[in-house]
Amino acid sequence: MSYSPRLMSSIKWHNSCVLDKKNNPFNNYSKFTMKFYLTFPMTLIAASIIFMSCQSDGCKSDQQPKKITVIGSAETEVIPDEIYMSFTLREYLNDTKQKVDLEQIKSRFLKTCSESGVADSNVVISSYTGYERWDYYYYRKRRMEPDFMASITYTIKAPSADVLDKVVATLDDKALDNFFISKTSYSKMEELRKEVKIRALKASQEKAKYLAESIGEEVGEAILIQEIDNSYVSDFAESNAGLLKAAEADQSAPFDTGKNFARIKVRYEMNCEFALK
Repeated sequence: MSYSPRLMSSIKWHNSCVLDKKNNPFNNYSKFTMKFYLTFPMTLIAASIIFMSCQSDGCKSDQQPKKITVIGSAETEVIPDEIYMSFTLREYLNDTKQKVDLEQIKSRFLKTCSESGVADSNVVISSYTGYERWDYYYYRKRRMEPDFMASITYTIKAPSADVLDKVVATLDDKALDNFFISKTSYSKMEELRKEVKIRALKASQEKAKYLAESIGEEVGEAILIQEIDNSYVSDFAESNAGLLKAAEADQSAPFDTGKNFARIKVRYEMNCEFALK
């Protein structure tokens, strides 16, 4: 039997592919198909398990945790134990029209402070000034009387009003130009601030507990602790004004210790977030 040349060529090509497994395209295709059918079901099963797990957990990773946010506050008041008072002293003319030198005035003032219980380290110079007497009356007699006067301002720190009372009571009225309380403070202010902040934080936790319990929830660990930047520390402005009016009314009288210094009020607020179990 004789075959056509085209058929014989096809038979030879097929036989060569069967014998040559490396270059057989059908053999490579068969391997790819086998790998696909083996790996695809496994991939599909794994994806199904992940999807079912996400559904059973409610996709917790995408949900916000239950929490409660509260603001707690605390405040306290203390009596100041650091009182800063400024005294301005000036040169003046005595009864014989002689100028009392500033050095004499300074020496007497520092001695008064020391005898009243004010330590030397608590007396500092705030300013040094001088002025001329420019009005016509003194200008006309400037050759007869000194026309330039010097002044100095001291700031002292006293632990109580009693000490200031002693200082003011023994001052030279002619040398004293004015005095006023510049500020008050508390020596253990840093410890006091820390204490009030801790109390504010505990107040936040207590508030979160009773609010959560009112709806059947339980407070867990803290998520956020933030100090609110609106803390308050009272100053001495109002009480200082009252003391100045009393002093101006009668400078010869001793310092009025019946009026206690205004208490220093310290207040802090804390913003906190707690998880709900």
